Amino acid sequence: MIGVTQEDLLIGFDLGTSATKAILVDTRGNIMARASREVSYLHPRPEYCEFTSEEYFARVVEIIRELVDRSTNPRSIRAISFCGASGNAVLLDEDFTPITNTISWNDRRTADSAVELWPQLDAEQIHRRAGWPWNGTMPLAQLAWFRDNMPAHWARARYYAMNNDYMYRRLCGGLVVDPSKATTFYLYDQTTRAWNPSLLEFLGIDETSLPEIVPSGAVAGRINPALCGATGLSADTMIVTGCFDHPAAARSTGVFDEGDLLISAGTSWVVFAPVRDREVGIDNGMLIDPFLSPDGCWGLMFALTSVAERIDALLKNRFGEREDLYKHFDEAAQEAPPGAGGLLLDPWKQAPGEIARRSDAAPDGSFSRALMEGCAFLLKNRIEHLRGSLSTRIRRIVMVGGPTKSPIWPRILAAAVGSPLHIPASGSHAGALGAAILAGVGVGIFTDFREGWRQVRADERLESPDVEKVELYHALYRDFRARFELE
Repeated sequence: MIGVTQEDLLIGFDLGTSATKAILVDTRGNIMARASREVSYLHPRPEYCEFTSEEYFARVVEIIRELVDRSTNPRSIRAISFCGASGNAVLLDEDFTPITNTISWNDRRTADSAVELWPQLDAEQIHRRAGWPWNGTMPLAQLAWFRDNMPAHWARARYYAMNNDYMYRRLCGGLVVDPSKATTFYLYDQTTRAWNPSLLEFLGIDETSLPEIVPSGAVAGRINPALCGATGLSADTMIVTGCFDHPAAARSTGVFDEGDLLISAGTSWVVFAPVRDREVGIDNGMLIDPFLSPDGCWGLMFALTSVAERIDALLKNRFGEREDLYKHFDEAAQEAPPGAGGLLLDPWKQAPGEIARRSDAAPDGSFSRALMEGCAFLLKNRIEHLRGSLSTRIRRIVMVGGPTKSPIWPRILAAAVGSPLHIPASGSHAGALGAAILAGVGVGIFTDFREGWRQVRADERLESPDVEKVELYHALYRDFRARFELE
């Protein structure tokens, strides 16, 4: 570490789908305070999912103020950085004021309609250059929808951004985006590290209307002096660029090299794998993050998108609205033996009505355990496909997220994948801690990301699989794979 005092503090944000979270940490990773706010969504139509960036920014300011008020010396807060689940679009006027609501990545108004709506776009080429497969959602589709359905607003627009970019604009005056979050914009070309001119031509926009692309962990500017009163921050506080949420969690858990694997269990369950060869991601239809490239690994991801929301709805339908819902879920699952009495459920793709019919006569324990085992088997299937494409064996699997607090779910997952799980104490805020590391790199507290991880790394517990259950789950997985016709 360079240029560090004992009092130096950092703020890391995780701009999540369901909640905005942040932590105040010292340079050893000790959490001094944490704060969060739920994200409020608007649903003008059933398939729409929107929010207002102005209200979102107000919640960010509230969180900063709460953390500052819990520090002993606001001037010791050196920098703030943001990771987050980006992939949303907002139109800004010439004064950088939003003229539309922000469309969430969860919005479904154009989902799976890309061929019908925009047949001139080549999905294969979009994946090869942007790094993420495209199914007609996310900002490329959202901007095209604005253009085609809100022509008056489109005509007023001067800048095209994501919510994360707008946060930076409000905080420090710069409209910037890092390559990691720019990937979710789809207009960014990972192969040239610049905006994709063919997609700009398709939309009819110029790159001068897009955020400036700045590396992750770079200073975007000082806090806007006008915000010092509302936030309580010193005018010397730096705003530093971040990254997408899963590569941030990888940075805080030491998942840097091929052979490392991160399972991040949030709104979506995501597996993040550093690889040296980007083509592995292209060949397997995976999400690709720039991560540590060009000098280090790319980050490959596959996701059980929104599976936690599906499970939450299934639990509430079965057990009702209760404060101890997930405690009851854990306790019920522990009552059932491996295999859930023969009940197989796919909580990601199987229709909720079918799940309800198939599990109606089953005990609560079998229902609960089958949901946990279904998640585990779906992840095992994806990990097996990835294993076959890597030149290095998987040596270390890290798990973070809310389900790590369950007394049974990590145990089921370890037995299903047949490998120990490293579960860091920082797991529930791994993304925010990764953002804090980026903040520290930006202002020279850490020389690089690896040093940042070494300085802030948390204690881990090891969830080792039961050998007998590994064999049993291997057989159960074969049944699951056949039942749901997995490749």
